[in-house]
Amino acid sequence: MRVTESISYRNLIANVSTLNERLEQASQQVSSGSKLLNLHDGPAESAEMRLLEAQLSDIDQYQTNADNGGFFLQAADSALSSLNDLVTAVFTRGSAAASSYNDAQARSTLASEIRSLRDQILGLANAEVRGRYLFAGSRVTSPAFILSGDTATYQGDEEVNTVKIGDWLQVRQNLTGSGVFSPVFDAIEALVAALDGNDSAAIQPALGQVSETLATVSQARARLGVDLAKVQDSEIARLNQQLNIQTRKSHIGDADIAEAITRVGQVQTALEATLTVGSRIGQRNLFDYLG
Repeated sequence: MRVTESISYRNLIANVSTLNERLEQASQQVSSGSKLLNLHDGPAESAEMRLLEAQLSDIDQYQTNADNGGFFLQAADSALSSLNDLVTAVFTRGSAAASSYNDAQARSTLASEIRSLRDQILGLANAEVRGRYLFAGSRVTSPAFILSGDTATYQGDEEVNTVKIGDWLQVRQNLTGSGVFSPVFDAIEALVAALDGNDSAAIQPALGQVSETLATVSQARARLGVDLAKVQDSEIARLNQQLNIQTRKSHIGDADIAEAITRVGQVQTALEATLTVGSRIGQRNLFDYLG
């Protein structure tokens, strides 16, 4: 009899323990909304959830990179837009100086105006945004150009900075000043030298150089436009990928709240019934066992 009663007690404790675990699990699913509370709740699903979380973390980093890259690309494009306007103004004044009606004094005055425009162009070439010089290549902590007399010298390098905005996608963050601004400075230097020397024969070729730089600026802006388009398109792709991952996470990780609430009630009922039965153990006498 004692052995039988001992076994009954052990079974009771085991049943109560199991029901309490089930009740706690169902209650946590209701409160958290997740059915994967522990690794053993679903090892394969838990492993996939960790992978999905890592993918979401990568997407967040790509978004940050795209935001920064897009910012610098837009800043560079704005600078080149202003450059185009200034070079056009240089060409206009040079064209006026080419007229045979202008004497040495008039051409000297126009040369001064062109130098003023060149100084504004130097400011664009040495544009600094968020502590980075846009057109200095990888030497972002130093100005891209220095001016000595009428000669502007490039101080940066030829490295184009890139940023990763997707698993297989990178974009440039800048253009090197040597490819965009150096031809402009060279053309302006030739033009002001011709004007200072009142050299009518040299003015026209110098103007031709200035005109060619407008095409160079336009091509540079087109390259920036391609990268800006990549940044914008990648955002749509990231949003779609993020939505797909969140949907998958919900599918494998979200609890069915209605089902979990029902299960809480069922387990509570079973637990109460078990405790009621257990309370009778030990209350039987000899006649109960003898029948």
